[in-house]
Amino acid sequence: MEIRRLPVTDDALGRFAEELWLPYHRDLAAAVEAHALADRPDEELIAENVAFHRDLLAEEDRRGWVAVDEGWTETDTGDGELPANADLTGFVLTSVDACPDVFDRPDRLVVGDIYVAEPHRGSGLARRLVERAAADAHEAGCSELRLDVDVDNECALAFYEKLGFSAYRKQLTMPANDV
Repeated sequence: MEIRRLPVTDDALGRFAEELWLPYHRDLAAAVEAHALADRPDEELIAENVAFHRDLLAEEDRRGWVAVDEGWTETDTGDGELPANADLTGFVLTSVDACPDVFDRPDRLVVGDIYVAEPHRGSGLARRLVERAAADAHEAGCSELRLDVDVDNECALAFYEKLGFSAYRKQLTMPANDV
């Protein structure tokens, strides 16, 4: 199993969206009551996701990584595409949360999304994806990792706590019309 940088090309991002991003959000919607995809055809969701991630991952402080079970060899580097026979098994997206100098806290690397496809859960891949994020943190000069997790996602909460993540802030939401 290899973890490689997600190429920022329409073909690679389309495949990422179809094979990993869409299943991730469907799984999350099944586990978390407040998380649901728009009621639109998959093709529209994928196309919008390609445009979104193309712009997002073009930023210097953002990275996308994909885990590949097989089909990606050392010769498959640098061409900006995912090999057609590569089996995509998971992903992690990261970004830097830089702290202004007026505050006494370190820069943090934010784990935006992390997902492991069902057949590979329990294989240690999620831990490897978090380790990849930690490597991003070191490369960016960040001394902490941060992530958000839905309070209803008990499986993810247990996993992150087992890794050593701890709560440092509580986020609250409400409809703006209720104010």
